[in-house]
Amino acid sequence: MESEDRGLEANGGRTATHAERATPDASAPRDAGAPRDAGAPGDAGAPGDAGAPRDVVGGRRTREQSRAHTRDRLLAAARRVFARSGFHGASVEEIASEAGFSTGALYSNFDGKEDLFLALMEREIDEHAREIADAVRERASIAERATGGARRWMTMIDREPELLLLFMEFWAYGVRDAEVRPKVAERFAQMRQVLTQLIADGVREFDLELALPAEQLAVAIDALADGIARQKLADPDAVPDELMGTVLSLLFSAATRPAPRTGTRSEQ
Repeated sequence: MESEDRGLEANGGRTATHAERATPDASAPRDAGAPRDAGAPGDAGAPGDAGAPRDVVGGRRTREQSRAHTRDRLLAAARRVFARSGFHGASVEEIASEAGFSTGALYSNFDGKEDLFLALMEREIDEHAREIADAVRERASIAERATGGARRWMTMIDREPELLLLFMEFWAYGVRDAEVRPKVAERFAQMRQVLTQLIADGVREFDLELALPAEQLAVAIDALADGIARQKLADPDAVPDELMGTVLSLLFSAATRPAPRTGTRSEQ
């Protein structure tokens, strides 16, 4: 923790003023590499920065809170650096510097660059899955759910192209390494699990049945989304924004049918 404390005092050993803490770092990128939290690399290092968790006693963070805050800042910095430089081009030194910490603080929270990336990947997939789920739920039909989810995915491609390219880069790296491959597969399985649950919920709510298991349909949809993203990033004009929603609607139309009714009058 000593290295973390030194990293937190990013202002030369003095406590940052209120104005310094309130002023965002103008040099931090604001596009797809920007962090989702409010902390910028130059202003969150002071022990008293606003919005950080506080222990009730003495207005100071507990050890657990301080460690969690350090970890969050490292992940936010890693997101910016990876998006800017790619997985192979980034270094732990650059990430630690971006976060305002020493490399010792990074290694006290993560095993290294690969472990840090896997943690970032898990967090980003969780956030993307929540976005997709929010866009799909409470719609009036399976077709509307398909188009709603597809629109959100296309928005994410336009909003964060660097992040998607980064995941593709790490996928290519991971599948070549027998030790890393299961970890990569586990992260990608997160999204398939979310899709499987959304499919199962829709089938139940609209009284349908599937022509194939929900898990397999989720694999197909996930593969379609990845392929659409690659095509869109390579040749944007060749991929209309509504294409994925149209294909998904056709896919669900072919893969679902009304569930058979039981207890009809003829059976009685």
